[in-house]
Amino acid sequence: MLLSQKLPIIQKSNLLYKGHTKSLSHYHSLCLSFIIPHGSTDVWIFPIKKYALNYASSSVFFMFQPMRIKFFFLFLYSIFHIKNDIEASLPIQLAYSCTIHVSWLWFPQWAITYLAWIHTSLHYYKVIPFLNKLQLCTLFATHIFVYFLLKNYKIDDLSLGGSWIPIVIGHIITNS
Repeated sequence: MLLSQKLPIIQKSNLLYKGHTKSLSHYHSLCLSFIIPHGSTDVWIFPIKKYALNYASSSVFFMFQPMRIKFFFLFLYSIFHIKNDIEASLPIQLAYSCTIHVSWLWFPQWAITYLAWIHTSLHYYKVIPFLNKLQLCTLFATHIFVYFLLKNYKIDDLSLGGSWIPIVIGHIITNS
């Protein structure tokens, strides 16, 4: 068997194909309810032409790709996106992002923790000064809504055929 098949991230992704129907833990629901809405700030921060074009083009290109292709491109785009979590020269940013991503291959649970408590917090630190009170309240309400929505889904329901991946890639392109 290939070494890549033994990687924990591959074993974790195989659960989606096998129909693993375990409810999300409180921690996973909390993390995802913090991560998922953060992309919605693109609507308030960027011109409509920018985010509409980025989200539409990524959806057209990636929506009907096989799941492995979607995850491969998500991984590459994510390396490009996470590099912005630190202020440094480009080689140091890329080394940081690659190190983070390699750790996720072996410890997939670290990804959700990093994205929730570090990446999303840094994103909010950058954008909150540009949001008005109504937008902040809407964002907070969205976090609560997503949390309760996630508590009612099983893990296999969340894969949705990877249809969420083009949206994430759209967010990455918009914020680059």
